[in-house]
Amino acid sequence: MPQETDRRARRTRQTLRRGLIRLLAQKPVEQISVRELTELCDLNRGTFYLHYSSVPQLLEEMEQEVLDEMDQVLDDMEPPGVSPMKSALTRAFAFLSERADFCSVMLRQGGNRPFILRVQQVVRARCLPQWMQVAGGSSVQLEYYLSFVLAGSIGIIERWVEGGLRESPAQMAALLEQFVLQGAAGLLPPVRR
Repeated sequence: MPQETDRRARRTRQTLRRGLIRLLAQKPVEQISVRELTELCDLNRGTFYLHYSSVPQLLEEMEQEVLDEMDQVLDDMEPPGVSPMKSALTRAFAFLSERADFCSVMLRQGGNRPFILRVQQVVRARCLPQWMQVAGGSSVQLEYYLSFVLAGSIGIIERWVEGGLRESPAQMAALLEQFVLQGAAGLLPPVRR
């Protein structure tokens, strides 16, 4: 019986999460009530409160799970120049693609700024120490470079999500790797001398 209860509880939480994503596509979390969410999910409010204390708490839990999973993806990421970035970036874009509904509501129209900042903090905390070890040099320069890369990466991901994820994760990984390693020079024709 406990196993059946666990399965039912997981199914209920998943239903609430899908419902919240649908509502977030229409309005901010602050405007979503428990009643509205449970009516959409065909559940009663008591069931909601068995699992969550509020709608923002449900969203916070969803965000934290994505951040935790993203942290695992970053385990495979190495600094530019150490190993090809493309395979790790492909996994990162596949991760985002698998969570396309969540990403689209978190990134739409400028997105959920606090969540985006948390994503940047996770990436910065994981990448900056590695990059400093490899590159040596000024930590100030690396911090600026990482800020540049993060802002550009978020922009690329936003554009990809807004475009309906038409390109594959591998195509997006190749594009981002090219931009990170070559910048605008990768787009320009070679200079003749």
